[in-house]
Amino acid sequence: MMRALARTLAAACASACLYTATAAAQEGATLNLRVQAESLDAGDDYIGRSGRSGRTFEHAELRWQYNAPWRTAVRGVLTARKDSGGGNGGGNGGGITINELSLERPLGAGFLTAGKKVMSWDVGYAFRPLDVVQQEDRRAINPVTLEGVPMLAWEAFDADRALTVVLSNPGRSRQDQPRDDGSLAVRLYRQHGARDEYAVLRISSRNGVEGGVSFSQVASPEFELHGSVLLQQRHDVWLVSRTAAPHWQRSAGNNGGGKALAGFTWTNEAKFSVLGEAWLDRTASAQQQQNLLLRAAQDSGDFDVSADVLWQPQNGSKIASVGVSWKPGPWLFSAGVRRYGGIAGSKVRSIAVAAAQYAY
Repeated sequence: MMRALARTLAAACASACLYTATAAAQEGATLNLRVQAESLDAGDDYIGRSGRSGRTFEHAELRWQYNAPWRTAVRGVLTARKDSGGGNGGGNGGGITINELSLERPLGAGFLTAGKKVMSWDVGYAFRPLDVVQQEDRRAINPVTLEGVPMLAWEAFDADRALTVVLSNPGRSRQDQPRDDGSLAVRLYRQHGARDEYAVLRISSRNGVEGGVSFSQVASPEFELHGSVLLQQRHDVWLVSRTAAPHWQRSAGNNGGGKALAGFTWTNEAKFSVLGEAWLDRTASAQQQQNLLLRAAQDSGDFDVSADVLWQPQNGSKIASVGVSWKPGPWLFSAGVRRYGGIAGSKVRSIAVAAAQYAY
C-alpha cells in the first residue's frame, strides 16, 4: 500500500522537482511517506459497543513551492491517504486532499495570499484561545497534516511588528464547523524585548465580535511564561451524546463566552523540559471546560520521550499519555499510548499508536 501511495504522488513530485533545477534556491519539493497502526479499546458507552478494534493507514504528503514571474510564489501541500481495518467508522477508505494551495505576491507595503492555507495563531501548546481562523486538536495522539482554510490575506511586517488581515471563506456565512465560517480577522504582533505580544479581533455571523490578547515572556534562559484571553459576543457549545451525532449548539440564553489560558515552560541544559498549562474553554461541554495539563519530555538528539497528564476537575477525568520517537536519518519512528480514566474512560479506555515515516 505504501508503494501504491508513492506511485500516486511520484509524477507530481517529479514535475515539481523539475522546477528546482532552474528556479531560485527556495523552490523545490519534499515527499513524506507514513504508515501508522492504531488500536482502540472502547468503553461501554462508545456507540453502544465495547471491545478492542484496530486500523492502519498509509499517508503520503507532497509539499512544493514554485517561484513564478513577477515576484509571485505558488505553494502547495497535497496528501493521499489509504485506510484499512475497523477503526471508528469501519471499512476501508481514503482519498486525496489539497491541504494547501496558495498564490503569494507583494502588495503595497506587505504581501497578499490568495487560496487555501494553514494559519494557526497564539502561543499555547495544548490549547490556543486565539486560533480563531485555524482550529486544530493540539493534543491529538495521531496528528496528520492540517487542512488549510480558503482565504484572502494581507500581511506586513518588520523586525519588531507584524499586521495580518484575513478574510476567510469569502462569500460564506455560518457553516457546520467554525473553521468553515466566513469571517474577517485582524492580528497585531509586537516584540517588546523578551516578550512577544499579540492582539486579535474577529467578526463572524456565528460568534459576532471576538477579541483577545496573548503574550509569551522569556523570564530566564530556562523559564518562559505565556497566557491568552479571548472574549466572545456569543458562542456555541460542542455537544456529544448517545442519542445524537456530535454537533454545535447555541449556548443557553445566547450569552457571551470566552477562553483563557495560562502556562509555563522550563528547560534545562540537558534538554529536559516541563510544560504546565491551565485553561478554560466555554465552547466545550459543561463537564470539560476546565483543564489542567502537566507534561515532561527529554530530548536526547535522535531519541525523544515524553509523558503528560490532563486533569478535568469538573468531572474527575484523568487522561495520561506516554510517547517516544526515534529519528535515524530520513526515518522517523514513533509510538504513543493514551489511557482515559473517570468519565472520559466511559467512551474510550485507551488508544495505542505506532508509526513509521520516511522523508525524500
